Amino acid sequence: MNSIFNELKDVCLKYELTSLQRLIASIENLIADKKIEIAIFGQFKAGKSSFINNIVGKSVLPTGVIPVTSIITSIQYGPNECTMIDLEDGHSKEIPLAEISDYVSESNNPNNVKHVEMARIELPDIKRLKGLSLLDTPGIGSINLNNTQTANDNVALTTIAIVCISAERPLAESDMELISNLIQNSYMVICLLTKVDLFTPEQLEEIMTFLKTSISNKIDQEIPIYKYSIKQDNNIYRNKIEEEVFLPYLKNFDEETENIVRHKILNLANSCLEYLELARNASMKTDEERDFLKSKIFDEKINISFIRHELSLIASDSKSRIRESVFNLFEPHIQDLISKLEQQYDKDFPSWQGNLYTVTRTYENWMKTVTGTELLKFIDENITDLQNILSNTNNKFKYYTKTFKERLEGKVFEILNLTISAQEWQPSFKPMKKPDISVYPGFDTPIDLLWFLFPMFIFRPVFRRYFRKQIKAEVIKNVHRTTSVVSEKIFSEIDFNQEKTLSYIVDELQTLEHALSASNSMTDEYTETYKSLNHNMSHDILFK
Repeated sequence: MNSIFNELKDVCLKYELTSLQRLIASIENLIADKKIEIAIFGQFKAGKSSFINNIVGKSVLPTGVIPVTSIITSIQYGPNECTMIDLEDGHSKEIPLAEISDYVSESNNPNNVKHVEMARIELPDIKRLKGLSLLDTPGIGSINLNNTQTANDNVALTTIAIVCISAERPLAESDMELISNLIQNSYMVICLLTKVDLFTPEQLEEIMTFLKTSISNKIDQEIPIYKYSIKQDNNIYRNKIEEEVFLPYLKNFDEETENIVRHKILNLANSCLEYLELARNASMKTDEERDFLKSKIFDEKINISFIRHELSLIASDSKSRIRESVFNLFEPHIQDLISKLEQQYDKDFPSWQGNLYTVTRTYENWMKTVTGTELLKFIDENITDLQNILSNTNNKFKYYTKTFKERLEGKVFEILNLTISAQEWQPSFKPMKKPDISVYPGFDTPIDLLWFLFPMFIFRPVFRRYFRKQIKAEVIKNVHRTTSVVSEKIFSEIDFNQEKTLSYIVDELQTLEHALSASNSMTDEYTETYKSLNHNMSHDILFK
């Protein structure tokens, strides 16, 4: 295994196959870890953390009705209970398990202000799972994801994936995209239908049929689907998962580990052979023929300047409609929010004591707190719709990338009658900023500084009515401010994914251009390298 892998790395380095470096890095991580990772994916509220807690037999991970998990957390067997927090600066620290929520939850670590890269938990009570590592990942439907580079790479580098799908809302478009991406990269993908206790057996049968049919039609492949509930018949569901999914990997640990690594290496080897064959064919052409080939393949629509321009147009077109789309989510709820705050104000104002200056400060703090709370609550409740606004643009980048690859591969096949398989690219998402709630001064002029001229026992009803009238303007102002914050966040995501898309495409173009630039003197070398690599693969016991 090592000899083949080392040979492949040497080939990629020697012939500058830069687009394959991501795959090489993932294989190196697999070999170094010496464990089988099972990553748990799914939308927020799909029951990922609850499933893991149920498997390990204790409430280790925080759960909730709003997006909770923001940091990837691994759980595995260890002789002693131990919780380590890996920080982005490379340092690690041990904490009590009871404090894990302070680091991995969005509420206690908003926007990952504590700069956590990953959390690692070892538990002595799960010795039966020794050799496996369960990874809890952020929900894919939450804009509050803390996707550091570790999380960004998680889909592309996953070996075994369990995709949790809630029976309450089976198979969203994001679920299908996730499953499709995982199948392209993973050794095994399994679906887990959670919260099945909420439905009758007849309804569950209908949901299962829908899942199987939809997945099969979309990806032309059947994948195992298991039912799960932490409330009803839990022992039956848990035992089935452990016996049919977890234990087979543990019983044949060495063999399965080799199979997983072999799966990745084989993908790398096939890509290497494709590029070598392409370079060998190009090297047999004259300089004029090679220049002609490159001019035909890298036409005016396959060059970096044109691609950058097209990506910029996609980004600009999307940005032009985002602020309006975000505000349209808020607008129908503005009057309800105003009424709610007015009712709360009527309850709270009687308890505000002191002179005009003191009451004014109390009002401003109250307005900032309650408005901020309600707007954040609205964001949490409508997180899927906000995420969809961003996803619409990401899908355009994905589609552009897909059509670019198809166009590039089609050109190569048309001109050289050769097939190349470009490596997959995964977009990434940064955490959503909390809206900046502000409140204008209670008065246009600092009249509250003259509080001694307005004894509250006389003027209290007047100021009570005055402050109440300000609520509408404050709500509308902060809705617009929150719209701007959310829109700016989406703008930054678009810019990031635009550059990520361009970076991926540049890697592919540079790799292909280098292969097409092979000179006549390299023909024998490419031929021998191809034959040697192909021979070593076919005669290595790992690939028999």
